[in-house]
Amino acid sequence: MLAQYIDEVQGHLNDSGGQFFTIPRLTGYINRSRRRIAAVSGCLRIIPPGTQTVPGQEVYPFAAWNSLAMQIVPQAQGILACRSLSIGIGGAWAQDPVSQQWSIQKGTWKPMWKRLVWTDFQARFRIYGGTFYGTISQPGWYAQYGEGPLGSLYLAPIPSIAAPMEVDLTLIPKPLVNDNDAEPIPYPWVDAVSYWATLLALWQQQRKEDAQGMAELFANDLPMCAAVVCPQLVMNAYGATLRSA
Repeated sequence: MLAQYIDEVQGHLNDSGGQFFTIPRLTGYINRSRRRIAAVSGCLRIIPPGTQTVPGQEVYPFAAWNSLAMQIVPQAQGILACRSLSIGIGGAWAQDPVSQQWSIQKGTWKPMWKRLVWTDFQARFRIYGGTFYGTISQPGWYAQYGEGPLGSLYLAPIPSIAAPMEVDLTLIPKPLVNDNDAEPIPYPWVDAVSYWATLLALWQQQRKEDAQGMAELFANDLPMCAAVVCPQLVMNAYGATLRSA
């Protein structure tokens, strides 16, 4: 896939012979573009099996889940953000022997927790100095402190039992080093990678107008990518209105 990216960028630059940009320089631009696309689109998204609360533990760093995330996406470099969190009341992680899919099973009630900004969380729950804890019986609250891979989630109440937890995570891809490296970013976002990489190369040459053109292509492609993977949603196929398409 890296070779395809390089060929596309060289084509945009009218530099198929590589006279003006070295392959390592273009590879760096391509990997910056890949990270940007993954961050903006959230297209690398997983719920890693095996995450759970630890009795008496309030803070859960993203880095502690890296190994679990990489079991699902080996090409992931780290965790960028958490979209949602739910904790099972009873039950445990189990793998279906037929589908090989992991899920929290055995009659678990698994409410989604409410997210707060850090300042509100700090003011309302951490005022108790670590004494607000117990067996969770209803949706609790959580907040993120720190950004990107250095972020952590804080829980309230602080769990007093080990309980299965589902965290919906957005990942950062590893850099592509050679053409044998697998690309975790799915179609159609891969089609936009060359645009931002080319923009960085044009900017390095101070070709600002050409770079602006690539920025427009990139900005137009990302909404299209999001639209085609989420086709028209029909809430009720038996609604009163007949659709034309």
